[in-house]
Amino acid sequence: MARKAVAILLTIVALFVGVGSADASAPIRRDSISHRLSVELRPAYNIVSHYALRGDDPLNKVASLHLRYAFSFNDLSTLGKQFPTAYQGIGIAGYTFFHPEITGKPIALYLFQGADIADKGDFSFGYEWNFGVSWHWHPNDAMNSKWNIMVNVALPLSWQVSPKWELSLTPDFTHLSNGDTSFSNSGANLFGVRFGVTHLFNDHRERITPHIYIEPSEELTKRDLRGHITNDILLYGGWRADRFTDHDNFVVVDKPLFIDGFQLHSLYHFNRHFALGTSLDIQTDSSLNLYDAVLDDKGNLISYKHPSMFAQTECGISLRCEIAAPIFLIGAGFGINLIGHGYDFSRFYTQFSLKTFLGDHTFIFVGYRYNTVQYTHNMMYGLGWRF
Repeated sequence: MARKAVAILLTIVALFVGVGSADASAPIRRDSISHRLSVELRPAYNIVSHYALRGDDPLNKVASLHLRYAFSFNDLSTLGKQFPTAYQGIGIAGYTFFHPEITGKPIALYLFQGADIADKGDFSFGYEWNFGVSWHWHPNDAMNSKWNIMVNVALPLSWQVSPKWELSLTPDFTHLSNGDTSFSNSGANLFGVRFGVTHLFNDHRERITPHIYIEPSEELTKRDLRGHITNDILLYGGWRADRFTDHDNFVVVDKPLFIDGFQLHSLYHFNRHFALGTSLDIQTDSSLNLYDAVLDDKGNLISYKHPSMFAQTECGISLRCEIAAPIFLIGAGFGINLIGHGYDFSRFYTQFSLKTFLGDHTFIFVGYRYNTVQYTHNMMYGLGWRF
């Protein structure tokens, strides 16, 4: 299993280095890329969210070991000038909750990206996000699934002890859950710290003070400096486990119920880092407003009824912002539904998303939609086009 995991990591690294940029004005030359390899130990404290796991020996203690590859763009390259100090890569990790009979032995594969916020000499302070999947779980009361989503945010403190080596101490937060694709889904919430060692293979970056983010280089093109509008069309799908109340019975549907949607993002880019705009959001969810559940003597679900497609479709408008970096765009939106029907209708919703560009115009979209109505949240997986 370990050999397979390393093989997967190396294969994705080879593909990952060749992907495009969200706003590149010139091709990426391989000699403009710097490489690094890191090993991290991450002890953490888990806030046990499910009452069934809060016994005499709760699952509070967690540790994980991470192998990470990252690359950054040389200061003389186009993307290096646009996004100084940014790095991105892929990692693989093994987790232990010290109770494998309950949780299994999870393995995670994830993308990550970060950059310096401030630096002083060989010391720097920055931000980082991780997003990926984890598997090899034993389904339990907190996460009834073998596969789960991993989301992590961190504030790295780094010390470059030599031109080739860097040490880091990083407080971070990790959320692990199945994204409402099965029931139950209280998840795990880990507060921890990373201890990392990084080898810099050919890193020719110089420490760049934060003022460059405010005072761009004169060498940047006029297009980089002026505001402009982009429009993104997204088509996505997904699934989730539904649970609903019918005749005072709490009913869980034990099969996936599918979701599909369409979004149109219209964004004004104030600069190469930040954009703000609106989004038209249409989603059809086959798990909404189910009714007439029939149960057997043991309380197991035998059958139920679906309403019309109109009663399972929501249409809303959201205010959306995005933060850009090489290859990736992180987005968030807050919306209001204008069209909806039934007891599962959510007036307000929030969306978080990650766009990974495969070229100048095409991207993979992964997102999560959180509704104000309980049990109606869902993941989104799709493709998009920018024009």
